[in-house]
Amino acid sequence: MSSPWRSVYTSDRKGLAKALAVAVAFGTVAYLSAEFTKDADGIATLWPANGITYAALIIARRPWRRHQILALSFLANVLANYLAHRGLAANIGFAASNTLEVYTGLALLKLQEKEPFAFRSVRFLGSFAIASVTGALLSSTVAALIASLTLAAPSWSTFGSWFFADLLGLLTVTPAVVRLCQSRHVRPSTSAAAWESYALFTALALATFVVVVLPQATLGFIVLPILVMIAYRLGPDATSTAILVISAIFLAGTAAGFHYAPDAPNQAWLTDIQIMQLRILTVFIIVMLLAEVIDTQARLRERLSAEIALRDQLNEHLKAQEQAISVKKAELEKAHNRLKEAIDILPEGIVILDADNRYVAWNERYAQIYHRALDTIVVGGSLEDAVRVGLERQMYPQAFGREQAWLAERLKNLNTPAAPHEQLLDNGRCYLIEECRTSEGGLISLRIDITELKQREASIRLLFENNPLPMFVVGRDKYAILAVNNAAVAHYGYTRKDFSLMSLRDIQKGELVLPREHGIQHITPTDEAQLFKHYRRDGRSIEVEVYVRPLIHEGQDALLIAAIDVTERRKADRKAAYMARHDPLTSLPNRHLLAERMQLATARAKRGERMALLLLDLDNFKLVNDTLGHAAGDELLQTVADRLTSAVRETDTVARLGGDEFAVLVVDLDQDGSALRLAQRLISIINEPIRIRSKNVTCSGSIGIAMAPDHSCDPDELFRLADLALYAAKEEQRGTVRLFEPELDAKVRARTLLEGEVREAILSNDFELHYQPIFCLKTMKPVGAEALLRWRHPRLGLASPADFIPIAEEIGMIAELGAKVLRQACIEAMSWPDDTSVSVNVSAIELEAESFVDTVKAALAESGLPSHRLTIEVTESMIMKDLQHSRNVLGQICDLGVEIAMDDFGTGYSSLSSLTNVPFQKIKIDRSFVRDLAVSMEARAILATIVDLARTLGMRTTAEGVETTEQLEIVKEYGCTLVQGFLLNRPGPADVIRKILHDGIAGQRDAA
Repeated sequence: MSSPWRSVYTSDRKGLAKALAVAVAFGTVAYLSAEFTKDADGIATLWPANGITYAALIIARRPWRRHQILALSFLANVLANYLAHRGLAANIGFAASNTLEVYTGLALLKLQEKEPFAFRSVRFLGSFAIASVTGALLSSTVAALIASLTLAAPSWSTFGSWFFADLLGLLTVTPAVVRLCQSRHVRPSTSAAAWESYALFTALALATFVVVVLPQATLGFIVLPILVMIAYRLGPDATSTAILVISAIFLAGTAAGFHYAPDAPNQAWLTDIQIMQLRILTVFIIVMLLAEVIDTQARLRERLSAEIALRDQLNEHLKAQEQAISVKKAELEKAHNRLKEAIDILPEGIVILDADNRYVAWNERYAQIYHRALDTIVVGGSLEDAVRVGLERQMYPQAFGREQAWLAERLKNLNTPAAPHEQLLDNGRCYLIEECRTSEGGLISLRIDITELKQREASIRLLFENNPLPMFVVGRDKYAILAVNNAAVAHYGYTRKDFSLMSLRDIQKGELVLPREHGIQHITPTDEAQLFKHYRRDGRSIEVEVYVRPLIHEGQDALLIAAIDVTERRKADRKAAYMARHDPLTSLPNRHLLAERMQLATARAKRGERMALLLLDLDNFKLVNDTLGHAAGDELLQTVADRLTSAVRETDTVARLGGDEFAVLVVDLDQDGSALRLAQRLISIINEPIRIRSKNVTCSGSIGIAMAPDHSCDPDELFRLADLALYAAKEEQRGTVRLFEPELDAKVRARTLLEGEVREAILSNDFELHYQPIFCLKTMKPVGAEALLRWRHPRLGLASPADFIPIAEEIGMIAELGAKVLRQACIEAMSWPDDTSVSVNVSAIELEAESFVDTVKAALAESGLPSHRLTIEVTESMIMKDLQHSRNVLGQICDLGVEIAMDDFGTGYSSLSSLTNVPFQKIKIDRSFVRDLAVSMEARAILATIVDLARTLGMRTTAEGVETTEQLEIVKEYGCTLVQGFLLNRPGPADVIRKILHDGIAGQRDAA
């Protein structure tokens, strides 16, 4: 065996596994048949093992797999014979005869039938039976010869037993196995239900069992009707299986000791078992032939039905095709009519010629165009003849004087259509002729009226020449200058002859950008200008905006270019762009340019580079403006800018933010203290005297510093942190430097949080009023109380006005808060005795408001409180901000009957003019004077002066902050009118003070 075949035999593991399985089945069945189904001569009644091998050879179509099956089955046969106690020679001989049997049957079957084999016809069943009989006959003969050599001489009975056993195994087992394996790939021919199959097979098994157990000759015929029914209802596959079932039952019965002995005359040449075998074979052949005939008829009926159905489908298809052809024909006729109607309504003239340039069809417009030669335009007429007639009738002005040359050109264009061409007729109309040949050689020609277009071209040419803008016509390919207008000649200094020898690239730096579509350049009109630098004849360059339009110039693709000189405008734009990013006074970068550079610097800071932002504010710049004027202030700012710029590196940025605020952006810091040292140096430079208008001006500054990445890498956040540091520096001491610290941010955040809480508290009416009684010093009876605002803060506890009043003023809600306080105080005072009054403090912002008088009126009206029971307390510093306005507002309030009191007298401006210009009825002496009365004679002298002054002006006096008995005795001795303080009563809630006012007695010092 050659090497490739040996590789196939060993590498086909799947085939080898299947061959081994066949050999195992063969050996098992062979051993059982040889051991348990022996007849009187010691020969097996049924030999199904060869049927298994035969079926495997039929199914396995590859040669090497068949050889594997034969070889392994031979070895399995030898092993089975050995286990059945046969001698070595007989063992090998009988195994060889069995191998010869199946091989001979397969060889004969291959001679008669084509592969693949299938038990699907009577003819194949006959071929299979002939091959099986031949193989069994040859095997029995060889076995008899081997038996004569190794065992006793065989008789005809022995030969017959071998022959019938082998033949029965081949005919019953092989078809059943092959059909079983092939049934998975072939559509079953039966339409019987599953229950019918189970019933028939059950009846067959019971009948066969009865025949085996009760050996009566008449009972053997009960099996045949059942087999016939199986063949008729279930088909050949089930019939083969049924024969196999009968054989198996007979085999099992023989092995179990039942011997079928029909009632027949004893023939010496046939034993009872052989008769049983012969009958099984007879039944198999009859029933299988019947089953195949029935199946063949069924298949023929199905094929006939299918052919009839196919014929019907073809007939229907043909009818449908005929209908479709009729519909298509009708549609074509409609389409032809529509086409004729369509070309008749076209505004262009259209004519269709055949391959010989003879008229086929034309529309009305074409006939109108050539109406002077209409008699020549007939179906089948020659276009050349029509053109010659037109020449004779002088229809073509372009042909005058050159008729033959013009005719030759026209016929050339007609025979080989190329680019569109123009044709002028004697009526002055101009037509664009476009022609193309069809696939059949005919010609379609179109006449488009371009008379108006030619007129517009003439107008455009006139506009081109006289346009004040320089304009060029350049070639599409190499940008050669084809034409220029008068403005281009005047603006660029070249003559028309010079331009005709130049291309656009000679005067322009840069290439035109042409739009692209699908990878191909197209020229489309656009309103977007392209900026280029052009060069004049004298060598000067100018900046121009170029606009491009496509056009056809003398039959070729070209570009119309209009150039607008924007040199001066670009200079102005650059100057405007510079001014937008720089301060106009100092030429320093402004806030916008600083923000851009901070963006770049913080980006580098994120990568580890260090930078710092210094915010500088001049401390006494307003004084310079006020004393020397704004011109001097501008000169001061310019000098400071120059000094700051000269003090930093070129890589750093000095910017003016506005007013007297500057910023210095320092990049690439190498040491932590570099920014602080630079800031100190800048302070020193600014502090140096500046000569302005023959005067030395000294100007100090404060600097706040924030650093990246230490504090933040966000530009806006870094600016905010530097601003916080600057604010802290100005608060501490002007002329100092402050580096940002987290505590500053925390303080601001706390302040911001408190602002939000104050706003929410005002909107939610979370504030409450406490009251401190005011007593008459003569009677020591309470005559009223001062309303004091309190806030029970969830974090800070009971907060005093000093904690939240300034915040309310800053956030613009002090007027709303003051109105609520005034209204609530008036409402509460209505519950007091009628001879008592309530005092309410107002802020400067409330006093400045135009609606303050209306607020007082509304509070009095809403509460019903008499106006004389309300006292408004203001400080002198509030009045002095706008004395005229304050006098006017307080005068209106006094006219309402409300009492006006000056609070904290002696701590502000304290001028006699305020007492005389504003209608005060009461003066409240500040607690700072009362506190020192017991130890300071100066305080007593001031107290005496204030009391005498008030008495002279007819005003009452109230001593605030009386906390000791000695202080009380002194203010009483010096003639004060009223008194309030912790000695008499602390401020308390409304219900507590209400009781005190009604009882008319002073509380204890530790009263709530």
